[in-house]
Amino acid sequence: MLLDEAIESLLLATEANGRSPQTVEGYRRKLKPLQAFLGNVPVEKITVNDLRRYIVHLKERSTRWADHPKHQEREGGLSPFTVASYCRALRRLFNWLQEEGIIQINPAQKIKFPQPKCDKPKSISLEDMLALLETTNGGDIANLRDRAIILFLADTGCRVGGLCGLRIQDVNLEEKEATVREKGDKTRMVPLSQPTADALKDWLSVRPAGHGPWLFVSLGNKAQGRLSPNGVRQMLRRRAKIAGIAGPSNPHAFRHAFGREYLLGGGDLATLSELMGHSDIRVTKESYGIFTFQELKEKHERHSPIARLLGRRNQDGNGSNMHS
Repeated sequence: MLLDEAIESLLLATEANGRSPQTVEGYRRKLKPLQAFLGNVPVEKITVNDLRRYIVHLKERSTRWADHPKHQEREGGLSPFTVASYCRALRRLFNWLQEEGIIQINPAQKIKFPQPKCDKPKSISLEDMLALLETTNGGDIANLRDRAIILFLADTGCRVGGLCGLRIQDVNLEEKEATVREKGDKTRMVPLSQPTADALKDWLSVRPAGHGPWLFVSLGNKAQGRLSPNGVRQMLRRRAKIAGIAGPSNPHAFRHAFGREYLLGGGDLATLSELMGHSDIRVTKESYGIFTFQELKEKHERHSPIARLLGRRNQDGNGSNMHS
């Protein structure tokens, strides 16, 4: 099988498995550079060294991006995160070819793919989140809707598409849970905290009729139907300006905040991966296991066995000398 046929077959399988059109198109876009670099060769002829040469080529483009970050397209550069996404697509292609029996030896298995370093988290801070919520004080319909949106994003870590796709029947306020549909037909259950359930109840008490089954709807004289992802972004930008927020406050910043705060609070990666709807725990670690050194020190203070053992002994009045 030629490389272009393999890519098209992977895209077809991805679509047939219920993944979203955006995911399918993402694989297509991220695998085109591989074909451009290797040519339309038979996949069974591609070697480990071929893939390593390709990764070196991507890293060189990443270096050009670092030299000219404001003109990366003109300079032909790629950000480190784009390089990592190309490598994940490459790995998916060859894993799928092996699963289908098209290749017997997977050249991608022996490769250690580059992982980008991120020194600055992309999440909204807790202080900025509170500032946004303060802009929703008051009982008018827009404030009640927007407060419920902000709390739902922060409480579940769902994607903005999943939030906008919620139907009223997807939310069970008594059980404090919701069914979220994301990335095509993928569904997952998300738990809700009591403040989020209360905010949703308040919003539903004033939600206007005539907007179909959607939980979050557009407001205004000409508005009809569900709220769009762009509408959520505009709402958050507007409220961030009112609150005087300079840091990240887009919908995905809430997803990042959920993941980071879950881990900072002592939650484990496996559970977080399931809560966030990731099929691969590595994606969870790469995206949300990013902390400042001060945050790492605080986690160490809470979870180090020595800190817990001797700290408990000190609290019990037994002293801190292990030889006493």
